[in-house]
Amino acid sequence: MEQQLFYTGSYGAKEQEGVKAMRLQDGRLTEQSGLAGIYHPSFIAINQAGTRLYVVSETGAEAGSVYSYATREDKDAFTLINESSTLGGSPCHLALDATERLLAVTNYSGGTISLYAVREDGSLMLADHIAHEGRGPRDDRQEAPHPHSSMPDKANRYILVADLGTDEIVHYRIDHEAQKLVRHRTTPSAAGAGPRHMTFNASGDVLYVVNELDCTVVAYRYAPETSELTLLQSLSTLPEAFEGENTCADIHLTPDGRFLYASNRGHDSLAAYRVMPDGQLELIDIVPSGGRTPRNFAISPDGGYLLAANQESDRIVVFRIDRETGRLTDTGEAFESVKPVCVVFQ
Repeated sequence: MEQQLFYTGSYGAKEQEGVKAMRLQDGRLTEQSGLAGIYHPSFIAINQAGTRLYVVSETGAEAGSVYSYATREDKDAFTLINESSTLGGSPCHLALDATERLLAVTNYSGGTISLYAVREDGSLMLADHIAHEGRGPRDDRQEAPHPHSSMPDKANRYILVADLGTDEIVHYRIDHEAQKLVRHRTTPSAAGAGPRHMTFNASGDVLYVVNELDCTVVAYRYAPETSELTLLQSLSTLPEAFEGENTCADIHLTPDGRFLYASNRGHDSLAAYRVMPDGQLELIDIVPSGGRTPRNFAISPDGGYLLAANQESDRIVVFRIDRETGRLTDTGEAFESVKPVCVVFQ
């Protein structure tokens, strides 16, 4: 089987190689190279050609940074292009639009979204900066806005931002000429839900959202022309008998769109769902993540494997995906890595 390149981010210290270039082949993981010099490089985005790597430095309350790197032909060596302030604390997510000329950064503790123009040489220039307002019902987690991720729709007309603090999906129209985001509408979540990460189906007419605080996966019908969301379904990510503390983290579809997965931190598991013809979900199984605190995971481009980044166990664990049933099997393969919190395939 052909090797599949991926990158990992972490909550590593500045002197550690917090970013790694790795390869997956026949379910085996090998490290190619590492990149030091970034404090808490917790999220990574890559352009389609694999020639540019964008990395956030997730600080606390102080403004963080976003870095742009060029990769060499083998995609596992990095040359810094430039660094830019995110103008907000705890930048935790990056999203390139379809033209790869715009990069959106969500600042969790800053309550803001920073939009960067991507120049021809891959360098980043701040183009827009937007502050959210409001709060949710929980004093411990929703005392202020906390945008956690953003995602352009399939038509590249709108960018949707999941705000955990305000219990909203905030919709922005992309003004490509001015390189600005224009607020368009909001979709409220259930009170106290805490929307975190999102993924569209291949046709772009269904959006799936994982809610961090109430531990649910929600399916919405999406209207591309108006960016309107209509609720289809909400399902728990946890077994009915579970009574402990848990927060959800990540969500992804298989490349063929047949199965969807979400991660639980506390229960430390991966929930697997079958995608029905109407876009609704059917629970298949909930399996241990192979460690503690699966903050992030990724599905290989061939749809054969799921890699779970277990933050508090310092392990990236390989699961085999049954292509017919969607069930996950822990292969026993794991890679030791300091506080891994991001896995992104090329």
